[in-house]
Amino acid sequence: MALARVARSGLRRSGGSFGGNRTEDVFCEGVSPCQCSMPSLENVREYVNLSYFSSTKNVNHMRFWSRGIRVMPHYHSPAAEMVAEVSDSEYDEPRYPGLEATKPGEKPRVVVLGTGWAACRFLKGLDTKIYDAVCVSPRNHMVFTPLLASTCVGTLEFRSVAEPVSRIQSALATSPNSHFYLASCIDIDTDKHEVYCETVSNGGLPSEPYQFKIAYDKLVIAAGAEPLTFGIKGVYENAFFLREVNHAQEIRKKLLLNLMLSENPGISEEEKKRLLHCVVIGGGPTGVEFSGELSDFIMRDVHERYTHVKDYIHVTLIEANEILSSFDVGLRQYATKHLTKSGVHLMRGVVKEVHPKKIVLNDGTDVPYGLLVWSTGVGPSNFVKSLNLPESPGGRIGVDEWLRVPSVEDVFALGDCAGFLEQTGKPVLPALAQVAEREGKYLAELFNKKIGKKNGGKALSAKGIPLGEPFVYKHLGSMASVGRYKALVDLRQSKDAKGVSHAGFVSWLIWRSAYLTRVVSWRNRFYVAMNWATTLVFGRDNSRIG
Repeated sequence: MALARVARSGLRRSGGSFGGNRTEDVFCEGVSPCQCSMPSLENVREYVNLSYFSSTKNVNHMRFWSRGIRVMPHYHSPAAEMVAEVSDSEYDEPRYPGLEATKPGEKPRVVVLGTGWAACRFLKGLDTKIYDAVCVSPRNHMVFTPLLASTCVGTLEFRSVAEPVSRIQSALATSPNSHFYLASCIDIDTDKHEVYCETVSNGGLPSEPYQFKIAYDKLVIAAGAEPLTFGIKGVYENAFFLREVNHAQEIRKKLLLNLMLSENPGISEEEKKRLLHCVVIGGGPTGVEFSGELSDFIMRDVHERYTHVKDYIHVTLIEANEILSSFDVGLRQYATKHLTKSGVHLMRGVVKEVHPKKIVLNDGTDVPYGLLVWSTGVGPSNFVKSLNLPESPGGRIGVDEWLRVPSVEDVFALGDCAGFLEQTGKPVLPALAQVAEREGKYLAELFNKKIGKKNGGKALSAKGIPLGEPFVYKHLGSMASVGRYKALVDLRQSKDAKGVSHAGFVSWLIWRSAYLTRVVSWRNRFYVAMNWATTLVFGRDNSRIG
C-alpha cells in the first residue's frame, strides 16, 4: 500500500494566514510502507492526529481576539462534513468540503468576507432575487462602533450596539442557498474563484481545525483592519483595544475589578493609585469619547458607590500631537479645556514600550497604570497583507474607481481594508464608518442595477458591462462626545474647508439624536433609548459579571 497522506491546507500557496496560523506537511517518516497501510477510512480517523487538520499550529484565538486581532470562531454546517483523503500520490491537490461552483440556471453566488459597516451595508442592499449571498466572518453581528465606548462603563448594554447579521440580511437565514459561516478566510484562489476557510478549534467538531472551501461568482472583501501598535513591545500582551463588543466587556470587567480590589485591606496608597489609574493612548475620537465616558462614570457613579477610593481614581490621555487633529481648531481647544475640567489629565508623549504595570515613554518617563486602553488608529490586517493582490498606499487592497480589484476578475474590496490605487488619482479614504457604509451602499447598487440586470453576475461574465458613475465620497462631518452632556459637531467637508462647527450641550443633543437614528434597527434604537433613560434616572450598572 502507498503512504497515507491527508489533504494539505490551501494556505500553503501564499504562506500567510488570518490570525497567525501556519500549516506544515506531515509524513509517516521512519515507517515502512506496510506499516503505514490503511485499508479503510476508519483507520484514517483513528490517526486523525497525523492529518493535515492537526498539522496547523493551534492558536488561542479568543485571547488574541480579545486583544484586537480579528480571528474566526467556528461554525459547522451539516452540508460540510470533513473528508480525509487517502491518496496514492503525494502530489494530489488538497480536497475540501464546501460549496462547489454554481451551475447553469442557478443564481450567481456572492461571497462576502466580513460583517463590519461596509459588508453589512452591502448585504442589506443586495438584491437576493438576483444573487445568493454567503457571508464569512469572525462574528455573527455588526457592531455600532460610535457607541461602543458607552458600553464600557454601563451607560449602554452590550446588546444595544450589536445587530445580528441575519437580521440585516434575512436571506442568510431563510434562503436555501444563502449562508452565514462563522469562520476565517485563510486564503483566496482568484484563478479557481475559491476562498478557503477555517473554523476556530473548540473541541466541538470531528476534526480540528475544521477547513472548507466556497466557490464564488463574485467576491467582496470587507475584512476590516487591525489596531496599529507601531511594533511597540508589550502592547498586545498588556493593552486593551476598543473595536469589538468583547473588548468593551473586558475593559468593563477590568475597571470594576480594580475598583473592588483597591478596597481590600492592606493595599498600599501607591498600589491603590496604580490600580485606579486608567491610561488611554491615542487622542482620536475613540480615545476622547472613552475618556469622556470614563470621567462621567467617575464623577457620578464612583464618587457615590466607591467612596473609600474615590480620591484615588483618575484618567490620563496620552497623545503624541494634538487631540482630535481632524477637527476644527476651536473645537480642539474646547475639548482640551472640557476634558481637563472633568479631571482627565492630558499628556504629550510617545510610548516606547509597555510593561504589565507601567508604560515607558520616549523621554524615559514611567507611567504606572491599572487599566490601559490603546486607541491609535488602524492598519492592514495580517490576512490582507498575506493576499497576493495589488496594494494601495498604506498597504490596503488596491481598488479602482468602481471598487474593483484590478488584475483579477470578479473581486471587489471596500471598507477599512481597501484604498484607491495611486493611478486613480484619488486619495486613500480614512478608516471611518461613514466611508465604509457609503461604499457598501454604492457597491450594492452597482451589483443590482448594473451587473445583475445585465446578466453579469456569473463568474467571468461581467467583462465589457458599463458600470456607470464611479464611487465618489463626500464627507458629511464629524462628531465626538467629550462627556458631561457636551459634544463637538464639525460639519466641514474637509480639514481645510470652511463650514459649521459647534460645541456644547446643543451639540450633545445633536450627537445623541444623530446616532439614535443611525443605529442599525428599530430594535437597537429602542434598547439605546431605554438604556439612556434608565442611566439618567438610576445611574450606570456597576455589576461585575464573569
